[in-house]
Formats: sequence, C-alpha cells, structure tokens
Amino acid sequence: MKDTNSMNLFEIRDYINKLEKRIISLEGTVNTFMEKYGPDVQNKRAERDAVWDEMVRVVSIQNKNK
Repeated sequence: MKDTNSMNLFEIRDYINKLEKRIISLEGTVNTFMEKYGPDVQNKRAERDAVWDEMVRVVSIQNKNK
C-alpha cells in the first residue's frame, strides 16, 4: 500500500474500509479464542480437574484398603 501522505481522499477511504474489515475479522478471531480458551473456560477446567483429582484420591485410598 502507498504511503498515506501521497494518497487522495478516495484511496484513503478505501484503505480505511479495508482496515475496518481486517479489524472486524481480528475481533472475531479474538472472540472465538476467548470462547475456547478464555478465563471462564480455564476456571471450569480447573474445577473439573479438582473434582477428578479428588475422585482419583478416593479410589486410590479404597484400593489401598482392600
């Protein structure tokens, strides 16, 4: 792309429109990432893992006492 100092108004408008489309695309990518791997998902995984670890401990103790 040309230097924005040497562009006419129509070229600048087109350039801005392209940038807006790229920003919208990036926002979608970030939102998708946060839905898959964001803090909420990490907290749910941590809770699930804590429950799983406790179940493994209980089964281990039960097997040890047999």
